[in-house]
Amino acid sequence: MADIDFVRKLKGELKAWISEGIIAPEQEERILSRYRVLEEAEEKAGSSTLITVISVMGSILIGVGVILFIAANWSMIPRAGKLAIIFLSLFATYAAGWYLRYEKKTFPKVGASLILLGTIIYGAGIFLIAQIYNISVHYPNGPLMWGLGVLPLAYLLKFRSILLLSLLDLLLWMGMETSFRLEGHDSFFSFVALYLASGLMFWAVGLTHRKFEPVKGLAGPYVVLGVLSVFVAGYAFTFEVDRWRLGSPGLAVFYAVIAAAFAVSMMAFLLPKNREKGWVAEAAGLSGLMALVCFWIIPGLLVPQGMPDHYSHEESHSIIANLVYAAMIVGIIVLGYIKRYNAYINIGILFFVLDVIARYFDFFWELLPRSIFFIAGGIMLLAGGIFLEKKRRKVLASFRLEELA
Repeated sequence: MADIDFVRKLKGELKAWISEGIIAPEQEERILSRYRVLEEAEEKAGSSTLITVISVMGSILIGVGVILFIAANWSMIPRAGKLAIIFLSLFATYAAGWYLRYEKKTFPKVGASLILLGTIIYGAGIFLIAQIYNISVHYPNGPLMWGLGVLPLAYLLKFRSILLLSLLDLLLWMGMETSFRLEGHDSFFSFVALYLASGLMFWAVGLTHRKFEPVKGLAGPYVVLGVLSVFVAGYAFTFEVDRWRLGSPGLAVFYAVIAAAFAVSMMAFLLPKNREKGWVAEAAGLSGLMALVCFWIIPGLLVPQGMPDHYSHEESHSIIANLVYAAMIVGIIVLGYIKRYNAYINIGILFFVLDVIARYFDFFWELLPRSIFFIAGGIMLLAGGIFLEKKRRKVLASFRLEELA
């Protein structure tokens, strides 16, 4: 059965077909009559997106409730009972989710949410079993086992929600593992630079997924997490810091794996098969950013541990970082316009506003009286919001106009 989003898009297409004389108005009515039941269902029962959101929230709440129940009664439950609760909850949610989505097929969205709940219980079970048997382990291994354990399931069922959970677990593991490996002389920005590099790697992996039909639907979580990681980490670099040691010998393994995955993904993305519009600009931008990150990381790997970072020039780095970040914002907005990706445009506008706010506080906080500062800032933000919203509407509207041209 057609999705309601398709019907909404079809309505806009039909108006264009009528204006171009491709179909007659009565044909529009006949075409839409085939899908009227979907609109009626949408009005009476609520949107499918709302159902999905409610189901996912319900699954998360149940998962949290199960974990809290076990935690509250942990000391009173025997070991066998603890294991029974974990495994029975895990198998029951997977079985119920599979039945509703694939066997009965009556509540597919609820079934998908139950399967997601199963992956949450699976992750909780890893930590609970370690606690039951008092297993002394390297605790970052928990998120690693969780992420790697549910990753195959995400690809098998083509579930973006499970893939997103897996990638978040792996990012959490990387952060926890990094905290063990950083030496005392390493800067916090070694940690930030690692997430910037991993964001570029995720972005490249997502672009590669778009080229292959079997996994094309799973590109979204990679690209979204990649873009957000790149812009959040890049935003941190626009501020002045005391030290700029961006590379750490303790993170050399991470750098090597990320660089290798990025290189392989970019080579696959550059294959002639299914090239997207604007692929040259996107590939060049990602490669240039990764080269810059490597340029800043490598000196930290070469300087002996314990040696002061006299090679670092904070002011020049801050200026370069701000110029690069401004280019990134402009680049992703332009890229969103070229590729017709609203998400790119929205992310670019969001971080443009955040960057303007940060630079406003940096440069003008000490130059103006406090009252004038806040009044002027408020007026600037309101005016900027109106301007950006108008520009955004024009850009999005131009997508439609150019498609009809």
